[in-house]
Amino acid sequence: MKIVLDTNVLVSAIVFGGKPKELLIRSIETGTIIYTSAFIENELQRVLKLKFSFSQEQTSEAGRFIAETFVKIEPEDVPEIIKRDISDNNILALATAVGADYIISGDNDLLDLGAYGSIPILTSHQFLDSRQ
Repeated sequence: MKIVLDTNVLVSAIVFGGKPKELLIRSIETGTIIYTSAFIENELQRVLKLKFSFSQEQTSEAGRFIAETFVKIEPEDVPEIIKRDISDNNILALATAVGADYIISGDNDLLDLGAYGSIPILTSHQFLDSRQ
């Protein structure tokens, strides 16, 4: 299985735990391929530093974990689907580029789409429930 985790899911897993962390752990344990991009990695670093006051060491540790665990791809074409927060389109681009089976997000702009093409967009909770 191939999935794309929106940055907010990664932030939640790292900072708060809960369902996003459970999803991350379960995905790794089951051999699910998790994709990332420079956009996601940069946004993760920025959010951890600015919103949660992570130190450089803490953000670097998160970055190393992503680099060692996820597959990094740089999508070429970014669609212009979401207008309110155009950065969300980077998640759609990555999912399309890798042929993801799911996009996991907590972002309403993405979740409101329900799916992008044939790729369902689910919350961490919905994804975990669908795997049981």
